[in-house]
Amino acid sequence: MKEKIERVQQVLKEHKINSWIVFCHHSYDIHSKYLLEKNITSATFIMIKQENKPIVITSRMESMMIDNDVYDVIAYKTRSELIELLKNSLSGLENGKKIAINYVPKDNLFDNFSMDILPAGTFEFLTSLNNNINWVSAKDIIRDVRSVKTKKEIENHRIAAKLAEELMEKVVEQKIKPGMTEKEIKALIEYECNKRGGIAFEAIVASGENSAIPHHHASKTKIKENQVLLIDYGVSYNWSNSDITRTYWIGKNPPEEVLRVYEAVDAAKEAAYKHIKAGVFASEVENAVRETMKEFGYDPEKYFIHSTGHPLGIETHDVGVGIYKASETVADKRLIENSVVTVEPGLYFEGKFGVRLEDDCVVTKDGSIRLSNTPKKIITI
Repeated sequence: MKEKIERVQQVLKEHKINSWIVFCHHSYDIHSKYLLEKNITSATFIMIKQENKPIVITSRMESMMIDNDVYDVIAYKTRSELIELLKNSLSGLENGKKIAINYVPKDNLFDNFSMDILPAGTFEFLTSLNNNINWVSAKDIIRDVRSVKTKKEIENHRIAAKLAEELMEKVVEQKIKPGMTEKEIKALIEYECNKRGGIAFEAIVASGENSAIPHHHASKTKIKENQVLLIDYGVSYNWSNSDITRTYWIGKNPPEEVLRVYEAVDAAKEAAYKHIKAGVFASEVENAVRETMKEFGYDPEKYFIHSTGHPLGIETHDVGVGIYKASETVADKRLIENSVVTVEPGLYFEGKFGVRLEDDCVVTKDGSIRLSNTPKKIITI
């Protein structure tokens, strides 16, 4: 956690912002979980300055959960005590100081929609406590802090990916059989995820023609022999997520059509890894994936209906730069060193089947470090 706070303080200095404030209750702002590494239900105020120990104001009931080695913790018992503590914390700040809070100005709201977190009433209340402060949006702080992972976060992502691979290979694959419903398989996966840390997101289990729907919701559909089964799932470990997709064949002998598509998707994944590197434009990697699909005879404009990858972190679709196709309305961006991204090409044939292979990796200055490895050949169950 100390490494994370040091990262925040470094970013504050780079942006010449004096402090970053996070205020919420029931952990509705994910940054309270991100900074405290706890689910806190009480109204809680966090202030990180460029230097010195950060401050946390929270209820007496939950103050004992906060790490005193990292934070100066101030406890309140009543609402009036909380309001008085907030006034004291903000009134003492020097005039003109830049203080970042989690809102986004209306002029660029839809460019940073996920960072517009403070309810209107909370925003008005906090900013009214000191009219001499230069209140600014924390969107740039959030982007820079969460895009780059600390060493500890990268290690947590590595463990989350390995745990996800382990549960699938050693437990789930052994138990899948025709006659099970998609929901039953989903429940099994999520149970095994919880045993190892937590559920990164609601697992996708899609059989037969449902596998052609990228975000299919598991249903009571029973899996049958001689069809594709696509599973997208992840483990959450110490506030870092994995996100992995595997595609199977239920039966003994996959048809040539399925084998060919699987080979094309795997080759597209490998093409992405050849181009991933810090500083490379996202579109360069995306184009390599799409060109590979064309080489196999599949039109990516028709059969590849999403982008190649997204940032991964405390949220499954995290803040940062993913792998995508740039356009007139979507600016091209360079991949960021020490970010974690997914690589997930897929080909989907509506009404028939789909194949997606998804792995996680760390972007480095020299290329990438793979955190997971989906099989090169389709596994039959």
